[in-house]
Amino acid sequence: MIITAIRIAKLLVKKYRNELTDQDRMELERWYSAHPTNKPFEDTLMSNDVDQKELAWLDSIDSEAAWKKAEKRHPRRKKIIYWGTAAAILAITSFGYLALKERSTLETMQQDVIASVIEEDINPALLGAKIILANGEQKQVAEKLSLSESSNLFTTESQSQNLSARSVVTMLNTLVVPMANHFQLTLSDGTSIWVNANSELKFPTKFSESERKVYLKGEAYFEVAKDAKKPFYVVTENGTVKVLGTHFNVSAYGNTSKTTLSEGLVEVSKSGNREIIKPGEKAEIRGDEIQVKKANLQKDLAWKNNEFYFNKDNIVDIATQLKMWYDLDVSLGSDVSLTETYSGEIKRDSKLSEVINMLEFVSDLKFALNKNKLLITKK
Repeated sequence: MIITAIRIAKLLVKKYRNELTDQDRMELERWYSAHPTNKPFEDTLMSNDVDQKELAWLDSIDSEAAWKKAEKRHPRRKKIIYWGTAAAILAITSFGYLALKERSTLETMQQDVIASVIEEDINPALLGAKIILANGEQKQVAEKLSLSESSNLFTTESQSQNLSARSVVTMLNTLVVPMANHFQLTLSDGTSIWVNANSELKFPTKFSESERKVYLKGEAYFEVAKDAKKPFYVVTENGTVKVLGTHFNVSAYGNTSKTTLSEGLVEVSKSGNREIIKPGEKAEIRGDEIQVKKANLQKDLAWKNNEFYFNKDNIVDIATQLKMWYDLDVSLGSDVSLTETYSGEIKRDSKLSEVINMLEFVSDLKFALNKNKLLITKK
């Protein structure tokens, strides 16, 4: 099996962080045995202060995708000394070792990681939302909201007193999270909800004595407070999720919905059809049909864990995520394949240019940004 340069670079980074597994150490030893002259570079790396942000950039690169791209661009370099490429990658991340035998490799890698035309960079999504109260009043909120600490959302005490206990339960507030925003809300029962960009959540200020019910358009991750006497329901246009206490994600954009379970048990229903899903599974609803499949928790929960995690995603799926997180107007060139897939990961609190850097490195795509308009074409 060919050990790619990027793989070796990542192993050296793990060693720098004291994160090597026994298998990692064996892999590095085999590399040292094959290329004894590489040891001095490692010594140089370990003795330098390293920019952790740039190490994170290296972590985001999908090794296999990047290597296939390099072989496609430079077929005559398939037998290149992998040490030279690894050193080039590490040198780009400011490790300072520039006396490379393969200087042309460094120049190639530097060109690969330079983003395309960026007129003005865009910051990642911010914590913020609008709440439309049951009485019609609207409020902008820029901090996490906890109803368990204070259930009074109304402007004045008199407005709150004018509502009976029953109306507080039955009347719904609406949380509106626009593009380029995200939000975290704790309901009156202690349930915590992370709401993704371009989503809406309807909820009562207080729940009834018999059940807890919220209504979702978009995507949210729930950590439901346990209460065996009061089941919790998440109602979407494409079905209902019922739970007593558990952790799960619901994505309900457009005509389909997907529930991914990380802890506990939930029941997903639509038009009389019902399915129970277990941790590590997901239920997809299309029409009236419910399909239960094995879930990729890292992928499905990536947004809640502050990550872009692209794992064999096509450009349409990737562009959709970028559009919501950065509030972009995205256009695809006619030569861009809609079926080719790409892989890579990077923190969601990265600026758009950093995400573009990563995507360009693992693909044959070019990104041009002008204000909030992003054009994706083939190189």
